[in-house]
Amino acid sequence: MELSQPNVQVSQWNSRFHLEDLNELVHVDIELISDNGELLDSNHSQQSSAISEIPSWLENSLKSYLGHTEIISMPIIFAGQFLGTIVIRPNLNAEWNVIQKYIKRSFMPLILTFLIGSIFIAVIASLILSPVTEMLARQNKRTESSRSPVASLRLNQLLTVNRQLKLLKQCYLDTVKKNDVLNQQLIMIQETERKQLSAELHDEIGQHLTAIQFDVNAIKNSASLDEAKISAVAIGSIHNRMTGIFRSMLQRLRPPELDELGVQGAITELFNYWVSRHPQHHAYLSIEGDFKQLDEYRQLTLYRLVQECLTNVSRHAGEEALDVKVSIRCNTNLVSLNVTDNGIGYHSCLATNGYGLSGMRDRVEALSGSIDISTTIGKGVVLSATFPAQGVLNEE
Repeated sequence: MELSQPNVQVSQWNSRFHLEDLNELVHVDIELISDNGELLDSNHSQQSSAISEIPSWLENSLKSYLGHTEIISMPIIFAGQFLGTIVIRPNLNAEWNVIQKYIKRSFMPLILTFLIGSIFIAVIASLILSPVTEMLARQNKRTESSRSPVASLRLNQLLTVNRQLKLLKQCYLDTVKKNDVLNQQLIMIQETERKQLSAELHDEIGQHLTAIQFDVNAIKNSASLDEAKISAVAIGSIHNRMTGIFRSMLQRLRPPELDELGVQGAITELFNYWVSRHPQHHAYLSIEGDFKQLDEYRQLTLYRLVQECLTNVSRHAGEEALDVKVSIRCNTNLVSLNVTDNGIGYHSCLATNGYGLSGMRDRVEALSGSIDISTTIGKGVVLSATFPAQGVLNEE
């Protein structure tokens, strides 16, 4: 109604849009600009949107991210008179202020938490490393006795700790690599054992079952009792041989004598059984000490070592009469095993090959023990193994 009044100068109209009442629209600048570019009115009269307070690269980034690129211009003509141009554009300063407030509100607690946590970790680390620092200080003869606490954390000592930590890291990596190799060897040993058991089941058990089936059919079709008795005697003989095969397989999987007789009785029975199968050899067994203190894994390891040594004598020492000596000692601290023979021996490079010898070495090293095999062609073999009588299994 005011604009419709006649004889009102245009200069008096520029303040009658009341753009200052729109000052709550902080993200948008609304301006009334005259034909000569003069700012007549604005909802943010105290600001100038033509000049941005933020860097140009950040302004361009905000425009690209927020999509604020459009500027709306509209000329105002009333009663045939040009009043000015209304220009509406985004206020990037307001956008940037909102982003700054959000960053301060969101990240400042995180930064404070990080700083406090870093200080706490530094204090704990200093307390943990203080014994190492004191030890290094005592070893350094050039260090003065009266020095300040700050001087104790000299650069060379920190470098020494760093080198020690690097050595520990390398030891860890070597241990992991060694553990991977041992796991692969264990898998290969297990697969070899399974193949051997599979071959024995196929060759031995399958053959004997076929023979039993043949004799059963012979009994069914026998014309007289004497013919049936012959087949029955054959079945009994096959039964005895199959019993021996099953006994051998059970010994490989889990010797029941360990639970029934203990490790001393189980090794004695194993030794006597081996002697009965090799009567041409002169074998001697000596067992001394208290083996009840040994845990199940140590008992099984000792049993397997003796078993593998006797097996190697059967396979590799030769068919001639030999002197085989097995000596086992156990005290409160150490278990020792010595096995000697005067057979044909073998080349020393073969002492580290084969699943049997590798398996023995892995078992002993798992108990933090040591094993030594010395042999020369024509001079026999001497095996010595020792491991702690007590302790935690070394899984490395």
